[in-house]
Amino acid sequence: MDVPNKFWTEEDASELSRAKTFEVMAVVALRVIARMPQPVGQVCGPITTGGTGSLEKNLEIFRRIIIALSVSGTSIFDQLPFEPSIRRVRNWEYSAGGLRLLEGFYLPIFKSGLIQRLYFIHGWESSLGARWEHERALELGISVEYLPVGFGGAA
Repeated sequence: MDVPNKFWTEEDASELSRAKTFEVMAVVALRVIARMPQPVGQVCGPITTGGTGSLEKNLEIFRRIIIALSVSGTSIFDQLPFEPSIRRVRNWEYSAGGLRLLEGFYLPIFKSGLIQRLYFIHGWESSLGARWEHERALELGISVEYLPVGFGGAA
């Protein structure tokens, strides 16, 4: 795996490519986030459930929004480099259900205090995972912002 951006090290990329659990992936994510200028935000919305109904189209929307927020000067944790490993680990842990990803990867990130704001893509309510993220944000006192329709050129 190539190093996704300046906040990643070759060690991070290598460890992610070998990760066999969501918890190991969360450790990599936390190292990356800790190197980022604070405050750090994260985009939330449909990826595998809801949204356009297409994983590829949902990921493209995420990409556009992450770029738009970053260009505006917002420090955004880009979770997209984790997607191939998430799908790989999810296939291994399929019998454990969808909460394994949310509780093993995203919950440690949210509980770390390193993410101060969650940006919710318009239509986020159609996603089981985004609804879970929204509930955790409210529980943990993470600031929430709802992005308008078409933000970042997203449909």
